[in-house]
Amino acid sequence: MKILFLSPQPFYQDRGTPIAVHMVLQVLSERGYSVDVITYPEGKDITYNNIKIYRTPAFGFLKDIKPGFSWKKLVCDFFMLAQALRRASQKPYQVIHAVEEAVFIALLIKFIFRIPYVYDMDSSLSQQMIEKNASLSFLLPFFDFIEGLAIKNAKVVIPVCQALAKDLHRKYGVVNVVLLPDVSLV
Repeated sequence: MKILFLSPQPFYQDRGTPIAVHMVLQVLSERGYSVDVITYPEGKDITYNNIKIYRTPAFGFLKDIKPGFSWKKLVCDFFMLAQALRRASQKPYQVIHAVEEAVFIALLIKFIFRIPYVYDMDSSLSQQMIEKNASLSFLLPFFDFIEGLAIKNAKVVIPVCQALAKDLHRKYGVVNVVLLPDVSLV
């Protein structure tokens, strides 16, 4: 199986989502899947069998990228989008594994190239945007709509906790959910 894996964070760093991504990549490597990973320019290089890691361009102003929404992540996500579109047009991927906000890139690729995707969901992005900046609360219905579009078009949504899985069912009526608990929460 050929997988395009979109990981919108510095990889590898010893923290939250990069640790989870590392664990998923280890399993995919052990199973012999062919995986192309697109990630941010920062991070420690790790090698896996059958997995190639591609980084977005490194610019001096794109250092110390923190979790959560930021202009630095937007810049990196733009370059991730460009790389993902180029790779999807050149390789016959069977599925895209999209982590966090990369789901919107996967959604676009699904519409253009008909490649299904799984959404590796750590949190509700719409809720996260409002929590970070309460002045945007008037945009919550729009954020929920966009997030719902990405969720409903995913082949599978993989939330990290039962509360998020229940919220998906309540809010979007999603039935294709596979719970994959964050090991740090267990």
